Amino acid sequence: METTDNTLLEMQQQMQQLRKQLDAQKIVNGRMLRQAMNQTANRLRFKYFVPCIFAVAGIFLSPALLSLGFSLPVVISYIAMMLAGVAATVIINVHLPRMDKDLVTAASEVSKFRKLNANWYKVGAPVGLAWLAFMIWDMVKNIGVDAEKLYGLIGGIAVGLIIGGLLGWKNRRDVLDAADDLLDQIDELRNS
Repeated sequence: METTDNTLLEMQQQMQQLRKQLDAQKIVNGRMLRQAMNQTANRLRFKYFVPCIFAVAGIFLSPALLSLGFSLPVVISYIAMMLAGVAATVIINVHLPRMDKDLVTAASEVSKFRKLNANWYKVGAPVGLAWLAFMIWDMVKNIGVDAEKLYGLIGGIAVGLIIGGLLGWKNRRDVLDAADDLLDQIDELRNS
């Protein structure tokens, strides 16, 4: 009987040690997941602010449009459009949480960030195209571009739109994929 009691006691001690090891491993895994989430969130912030850098550079270079013969309303509307884009980026980026918050709040904020980012092009693209049409109209009206130069100009704008559109689409896709990765990491940590 004593042997059975010793065996049971020994098994209980081994189970307690095993539980402690599993708990320690959960803590380490949780830390590693939080670290991965922080890295993903930082990558997401960087990817999201890259267009802001180009917008600010465009604002500083906008006086060059005046020297090319564009009217003041074109330059002012360009600056307003760039400032609105930077402001929207900052406002949307507020929804990227610090990963030291509780996971439910973090998931909610990342979901809002993803949704706002996914819908931003619905506003930005039409405004950008309207400004581009205004710029071409201003060029034809005020600068006096003849038909031959106008075709070259439209071709150059088309190439610029294609290249810029592809780069913008790739950056948007990267941001949305990183947001999805972050949501997956949060779900994984919540379920562990």
